[in-house]
Amino acid sequence: MGSNGESGPGWRLPADLAAALALTALVTVAAFAPAVRETPARVPLGLAFLLLVPGYVVVAALFPRRDDIDGVDRLSLSVVASAIAVPAVGLALNATPWGIRLEPMLVGTSLFTVAGCVLAARRRLAVRPDERFRIPSRERARRGVAAVRPNGIVDLALTLSLAVAVAVAVGAVGFAVADHYGYGPVGEDDGAAAISLLDDDGDLLTNDSSLEPGSTVAIGVDNGAAEDRTFAVVAIGRTLEDDGSVAGERELERFDVAVGGGETEIVERDLGATGETDRVVWLLYSGAVPPEPAPDSADAYVSLSTESDGA
Repeated sequence: MGSNGESGPGWRLPADLAAALALTALVTVAAFAPAVRETPARVPLGLAFLLLVPGYVVVAALFPRRDDIDGVDRLSLSVVASAIAVPAVGLALNATPWGIRLEPMLVGTSLFTVAGCVLAARRRLAVRPDERFRIPSRERARRGVAAVRPNGIVDLALTLSLAVAVAVAVGAVGFAVADHYGYGPVGEDDGAAAISLLDDDGDLLTNDSSLEPGSTVAIGVDNGAAEDRTFAVVAIGRTLEDDGSVAGERELERFDVAVGGGETEIVERDLGATGETDRVVWLLYSGAVPPEPAPDSADAYVSLSTESDGA
């Protein structure tokens, strides 16, 4: 320990950091436990977690002493720090194979929070016990509230601005969480499905892209509905006339993809030997596949040229 710190054998994790870890565990359970993830309880849990907890542990690590900053500043900085930390975790995940999806974001933010709690606890332990920050008693909290009451027009304006900023942050995070979990307003695109293609480097492929037979293509299936769904994907090989019209087609393969509510599942497929095929079309169906699959009957579709048509 440092020269200023004291850590008796009975030292315990501070109550505020223990609460941060407990909320992290609750959010993890709410996101992955089947009994909870289908209920609205995960919305307020996710809101409280994303808005406050990651930033709070950062502020706790930066300011371990009681007199470093007052309670209002600690709360305000926690909201600001969360608004910085959560997108930073997303940017880091975007550079990994997992990408910005629900499970990796939750795991990344949870690990960030746990690491922040460990650092905050170590820094607070290095401070003299009478100087460490701790949750104030009811009387101290009452005195603190009285101390921060606005005493003039400028103080009142600053207080109102802070309240508006926090309200906007709460509303934005709440709308994002509720919309992601399917509790947002229902529009014409609600429950929509989409399909996309990625190459070996993770780059998005378009209808003008082409790959040679035998290449590996990643097929992304997006589930816009709140509930889990299983989609059918049908791959059709087409031969084309010189003017681009379809001369003939045949089914190459079909397979099912299970996708969680509001999530994206990526499946890698080998193009294999496409023979005389000039273009491969992947058709996405959320229900039964008709006897003659075609783009007009599919929920969504995407196509890709093979090297044989010179695209």
